[in-house]
Amino acid sequence: MNKRPFIRKIIYLAAIVVLLAPLSLMSMPARRPNSQDAGTKGGVLAQLREKHKLSQANLGEIDPTSETIKLATLGMRGVATYALWNKANEYKLKEDWTKLKASLEQITKLQPNFPSVWEFEAWNLAYNISAQFDDYRDRYFWHMEGIRFLQDGIRHNETAPRLPYYLGWIVSYKLGRADEHLQFRRLFREDTEFNGKRPIEERDNWLVGRQFHLDAEAMAARMDGGGVVNPLMFFSRSPMCLIDYATALEEEGVLDEKAGNAWDVALNSWKEFGDSELRLPEGSVRMNSYDEVRKEIEDLNKRMNELPPGNLRVILLEEKRAKLADTERAALDKAIETRTPDEVQLAARAEPKLNISSEELAERVDPEYRAEAKKLASSLNELSHDLRRIESNRNTLNYEYWLIRSDLERRNDTLEARRLTNQAERAFEIDNDLPAAQKLYDQAFAKWNNVLEEFPTMRESPIFNEDMMVIIRKYRVLLERLDIQELPENFPLHDIINAHPARQ
Repeated sequence: MNKRPFIRKIIYLAAIVVLLAPLSLMSMPARRPNSQDAGTKGGVLAQLREKHKLSQANLGEIDPTSETIKLATLGMRGVATYALWNKANEYKLKEDWTKLKASLEQITKLQPNFPSVWEFEAWNLAYNISAQFDDYRDRYFWHMEGIRFLQDGIRHNETAPRLPYYLGWIVSYKLGRADEHLQFRRLFREDTEFNGKRPIEERDNWLVGRQFHLDAEAMAARMDGGGVVNPLMFFSRSPMCLIDYATALEEEGVLDEKAGNAWDVALNSWKEFGDSELRLPEGSVRMNSYDEVRKEIEDLNKRMNELPPGNLRVILLEEKRAKLADTERAALDKAIETRTPDEVQLAARAEPKLNISSEELAERVDPEYRAEAKKLASSLNELSHDLRRIESNRNTLNYEYWLIRSDLERRNDTLEARRLTNQAERAFEIDNDLPAAQKLYDQAFAKWNNVLEEFPTMRESPIFNEDMMVIIRKYRVLLERLDIQELPENFPLHDIINAHPARQ
């Protein structure tokens, strides 16, 4: 009898037994702690799933209905989802909103842990479907359907901060910037079904939207910044909602202490955002460090210039000017406003040739100071790069404008200027009392001039100036009704009008 096959089987069986032991240890499930049991971390695989948040329990709420539907598809969940997407598009074209909504709900049962599904369909409900209705109440209903849809998605995706961020965006900007925003904001305040026990004074869509943005920030913090595509926009939205809230109060005629306090809160929040460190793809940045970094660059440049033989920047500049063509030097020597088109081009080509790098300065200092100079040059390059990044991000957010604007708007003179402007518009457009309107406008412009004397940089702001031009244009219409063709010679905002000749 040949015993070799039998021996092989025994060896295989023994190997299987040996392998089963480590496999069982590796795949042992975790057990959550409770009042009777301390629980266990489970095997290696369970610990890896927990560490990298891979299990469905880590992603969000588990829906038994969703799990049942996934089992019922017998492994063909992708095919079923594709068919439902086609059905949803078909119902959308047919404007069968009830069946469309049902199809979307079925899709989310099959794909509950894919944030893009919830995001896309929330957009469909809040933007595309709502636009099909004429009555603003119907549009508001579908906006809220999109919002509720996202709330459900957040429960199933606790590691996707972009969903509460997007929820905050729809609640704040969709309701607060739509053509019917006055009606939407009123309906939202009255929406007890959505707001529940939230106090009426906290039911402003900008404040509620801000809270969702804060929820998104908290979710991102739990993930150590994960899931955030654009940190600059992501973290700037919550303080920006406070600015928009204060702006909305003014636009709706709330120009008392409440508005001033709202701007105070907005200013403090914007400053706190500027003091926080943002981890951007190109490196960390802090908005309010701009002046600090610029001062450090000035100090390092001063140290570089003091290194022997001294005045190197002046020497190098003269050397570079000497190498320019005569026509280039002549173009640079002329005042900008007097240059011909050809001279403008010559000057534009010549200016980069006069740039002096830190490395060039370091190479020309006395030999015994060259090592120190190269260190300074390296630090200057790093700081200059940081300054450009800070400046770029500040410009993207219009950071300084909103910092100054928030400070300006909270002042009593500004609130008084806005009150007088509102009274003038009411006297003109509603009461048709033209002399009273003219007097109120004149008082308002005097107040605006006082405000701008305290905040002179706002005279150069295109955004603020456009707001002023809206008021000035109404004033000019009033003067025409009074048969007055020209603005008074002592009109205090002539400089703003001269900056916008095409918009008068």
